Amino acid sequence: MGEKDLNCHNICVNEEEKSVVVRVNPKIYKVHIIMRAAEELMEDSHIVVDGDPETSIVVKFISKKKDITRDELLQIAYKFNTSLVAMSGKA
Repeated sequence: MGEKDLNCHNICVNEEEKSVVVRVNPKIYKVHIIMRAAEELMEDSHIVVDGDPETSIVVKFISKKKDITRDELLQIAYKFNTSLVAMSGKA
């Protein structure tokens, strides 16, 4: 399965704003897990967390790098999603 086949409806990249938004289901991942996973990416990104803890949490990563590619923004989202899964298993 190639990357183009990957279904990532929870990820939205905005290249002009140098940001990537990840929508998280709080019924699958607890809010404290979402916050801990986001915290791991604070060094390279500004982070905004918003949403309704009953239906959907939105985590926005705004790159601190001046020049960032779409692929690099996607890598931020993939790292975040991977951290969510890893931390959920430890909780």
